[in-house]
Amino acid sequence: MKDTISCTRCGNVQSVSLEIHAEWDEINCTECEEFLDTVGHWIDSHSPNYSVQILNRCRGLALQMARENRPLNDHQLTLRASA
Repeated sequence: MKDTISCTRCGNVQSVSLEIHAEWDEINCTECEEFLDTVGHWIDSHSPNYSVQILNRCRGLALQMARENRPLNDHQLTLRASA
């Protein structure tokens, strides 16, 4: 799989195959030889964040349970004048 990475110094956009490299290998620009990132950090920063996904699902489930457990006649009581 090829990923694209752009250089922050010269703006060159290049495709890099990250599957054959070790985590500590450097990613350098092919035009100006500027250090861009390491393979391990690049993979970690572009992988899905499961903690945030779990947090969002838990929050959604809590809101859904709160809506379902609310009584049907849970509305503001109007003040009645007694006769």
